[in-house]
Amino acid sequence: MSTIKPYPILFITSNLGGGGAERALVNIINNLDRTIFTPYLALFKKQGVFLDEVASDIQVYEIQPEEGNFLTRNWIRLHSIKQLYDQIKPKLIMSIKWQANEVLLIAKKVWNFKVPVIINEQGAPQASLKDDPRRRLLWPIFGWIYTWSDRIIVISEGIANELHQQMHIPSHKIVTISNPIQVNKTKENAINLQFKTSGTPAILAAGRLTPLKNYPLLLRAAALVIQDKPIDVYILGEGSEKSNIEELSTQLGIREHIHLLGFQPNLHQYLSQADIFVLSSNHEGFGNVLVEAMDAGVPVVSTDCPYGPREILEDGKFGLLVPVNDAELLAQAIRKLLDDPDLHSHYAQEGQRRARDFSIDNILLRYKELFLSLLNP
Repeated sequence: MSTIKPYPILFITSNLGGGGAERALVNIINNLDRTIFTPYLALFKKQGVFLDEVASDIQVYEIQPEEGNFLTRNWIRLHSIKQLYDQIKPKLIMSIKWQANEVLLIAKKVWNFKVPVIINEQGAPQASLKDDPRRRLLWPIFGWIYTWSDRIIVISEGIANELHQQMHIPSHKIVTISNPIQVNKTKENAINLQFKTSGTPAILAAGRLTPLKNYPLLLRAAALVIQDKPIDVYILGEGSEKSNIEELSTQLGIREHIHLLGFQPNLHQYLSQADIFVLSSNHEGFGNVLVEAMDAGVPVVSTDCPYGPREILEDGKFGLLVPVNDAELLAQAIRKLLDDPDLHSHYAQEGQRRARDFSIDNILLRYKELFLSLLNP
């Protein structure tokens, strides 16, 4: 066994924007055991809301400071990765999200890297084609490039099955490790913030305002619930669908009950006052925000979308699952939790217990075991 410690590890992604993948990466690199690993971080662009949360001992590099066309940008990225490889001399490299994954694997092939290369796939590949034209362009060679990796970390068994069965990636290269969350952070971070505008039950949702999150489904379900009882819906996030959400809420006659609060880096402040958390997505890679809500003791209702929610909630044991795009059944699930205090309390308690399975300590142990298995084969 090698005695070189701590092992330098280079992590690569596009930026630290406000998504679950970026939050997960920061949690991973901040909490790696420094007696065993020294993390370095390379970003295409040194930007994003989570940039300030990176631990102070981690060197952060920007590898594509210049703009340009598709070929120019990617050549700069490839060349910069090679420079960092020569400078840092990492013993292992890991990228996260598909753009960085493909660039890293091409760099590995072009420069013939002699260290293990891991990629982390955060999304459901087939489903994401509908939302990202760039990925559609590269799709014909996607599976071929991914086979160049030493391991592919996926965040749900659904993604693992898709990569193996539909994209023919060897199963021995695929490792399922869920994203980590910081459990028990809600009380620590829930400072005096009063966001509720009334005393009515607060339904909370969070995530980018994009079509895949299907906020119209939540609005239509809310409109049905409001026919029977008052509720307020609070949505955290920014994105292209904001004006459509506002317009639909007006059309449904519930505009005064819908509150768009923008992106909020500290979700815990809002979870501490929520009565129910709802995930209305058409698809997810995992669903970090569900686990964070469960950890906060907030009962959750989620669409049974590919792939994460059913795995997280264990077929409905730890939260309510409803079909994708069924407003009536989503409304029924919300009413059920509001009308039954015992059921509400049951899912609040069981959800907290389940959330501990995704704690940083548990997930980082999996990463440690994987890294060491490749560093000391």
